[in-house]
Amino acid sequence: MQNRTNVLIVENESLIVDILHKAFSSLNNDNNLFKLNVADSCEASVLEIDRHHEIDLALININIPPCQGSKVLFAEDISMKLKAKFPSAKIILFSSYKSNIKINSLLKTMNPDCLLVKSDITFEELINAIETVIIEPPYYSKTVMSYLRRYITQDIVIDKVDQLILYYLSIGTRTKDLPKLVHLSLGAVELRKRKLKEVFCIDKGGDSRLLEHARAQGFV
Repeated sequence: MQNRTNVLIVENESLIVDILHKAFSSLNNDNNLFKLNVADSCEASVLEIDRHHEIDLALININIPPCQGSKVLFAEDISMKLKAKFPSAKIILFSSYKSNIKINSLLKTMNPDCLLVKSDITFEELINAIETVIIEPPYYSKTVMSYLRRYITQDIVIDKVDQLILYYLSIGTRTKDLPKLVHLSLGAVELRKRKLKEVFCIDKGGDSRLLEHARAQGFV
């Protein structure tokens, strides 16, 4: 009897989607069939999660732009929504960034079954990663493994509130208007901004400097 695996791909780069289709096609055989569903935005991924009765495996581009409706949702929120509805689902995260801060935050806030830095991955390693996650996770690409060997004890984490502050600043929101959006006092917002500057090793400069560093490391 053929084992069917329902797969959700959250990816807005058509080239990556094509590569993933080829990878799963190569894994299809008499015993295993992979049913693929693709969402090219956070909004589309929410709809896919809501309409499905079963998702066994999800591959999520962590750099996909956030939803911008009444509630801002990042790729991390999509992962948590998926796990809330499908607790046994396996999750593979892709990141375009090699930042140690980004890797640390993803591992500690999301604890994925697999974390891949895109520039690390060959087609053969992608197939190996998928097979490993299905059979016996976790699987990490070489940049992530290098980080784990050196920095796993670090406590630096950029959480959802930090991300919201960076997001709202990036779209031109003034600091004085942030408290009602992130549900913190103005003093708490300013404290978070100072801590973010410390994380990014910024000695001088205002919001533009903070955003420059946040963009470079994949947080905006």
